[in-house]
Amino acid sequence: MVRTAIPLAALAMVASVAALPAATSGTTFSFAQWVEDIIANPDTALTVDEAVAAANVAATVGTAGGLHKRVPNCDKAVWRPAPARDAAACVDHIARAGGLGWICGMTSTEYSVEFCRNGGARIAGSRSVQLPNPVNCNDVARTAGLIFDHCWRADDTIVGSEMCINSPLMQIGILHT
Repeated sequence: MVRTAIPLAALAMVASVAALPAATSGTTFSFAQWVEDIIANPDTALTVDEAVAAANVAATVGTAGGLHKRVPNCDKAVWRPAPARDAAACVDHIARAGGLGWICGMTSTEYSVEFCRNGGARIAGSRSVQLPNPVNCNDVARTAGLIFDHCWRADDTIVGSEMCINSPLMQIGILHT
């Protein structure tokens, strides 16, 4: 009887777990999607304050839509985190500039450039090769949105870097000024 009691107990546990209601999915906010909304129609996209507020009340901040080959590097021990609202204002500015056709890039003699500085945040680009690197500002903003989705911190700060979308020669970083 002891031998069958353990399997019966395990079966009872499995049955009780299976009978639990499915977990409800909370709201998800994606800064990457917010950037796409700004690019598509800046007049109807959330404002910076609305985007940060939406991220603060969302159960999850992240990029929807499946797996990504790379995940931004959020472990920047030597970089200080930037205030999220200040960094989001930079993302908004860069995305709107991209919508106007602005180029965010580096000449062949530059190895780093600051795309935006606002309050306690800055978004910068860097590279290690000596080639001109023109990139539409939309790609810099998209990359910053992905960094936000993966590196947003509970204390309402952000720090991280990732290789620029459509330009693997340039690394984009969000950090404190």
